Amino acid sequence: GFYRYRFGDIVKVVDFYHQCPVIEFKHRKGQFLNVRGEKTSESLFYQALTKTTSAWFPRKLLNYCCVESLLIEDKGDSYAPFYHLFLEVDDDSKPLTVDQREMIDKELCSRSYVYESFRNKGSIQPIKVHQVKVGTFEELRKFTIDNSQASANQYKVPRVLKTKEAVSVLLKNVVNEL
Repeated sequence: GFYRYRFGDIVKVVDFYHQCPVIEFKHRKGQFLNVRGEKTSESLFYQALTKTTSAWFPRKLLNYCCVESLLIEDKGDSYAPFYHLFLEVDDDSKPLTVDQREMIDKELCSRSYVYESFRNKGSIQPIKVHQVKVGTFEELRKFTIDNSQASANQYKVPRVLKTKEAVSVLLKNVVNEL
């Protein structure tokens, strides 16, 4: 049944097993990325990310999450806020190229006029992309379950991290940056 899902979960029926729907969790309704008032929806961000990563074939995106720069000590090149994006891809033996990392920000600009406007004014810096080792999001899952009241069968990867402790799990697994 739908006992694992809460009001506000957006799911997609991807198949049927006999008469039962097979669903895929998409995102939470109302979750936004918002460092400067741009309110980029999780759905819009996901569309930009999947469009970008589909061009990286044969590499495949396994998991991702974002963190607002205010939660991490690295302030980037200026005082303007930005997003840290943590990506787990199926081959961590080769770091993502600079071009691949920049593609995500460009795609988000093309899909969101407001985000592009803030970027052009310098009010928001480009997204800083971090590739993490394969298995990092499983480590994040274990950390979250061990440090909260969530049960293993209710856990969903948070797409926007809100605690420094969770961010530290990702930061210690970053693949060599360019």
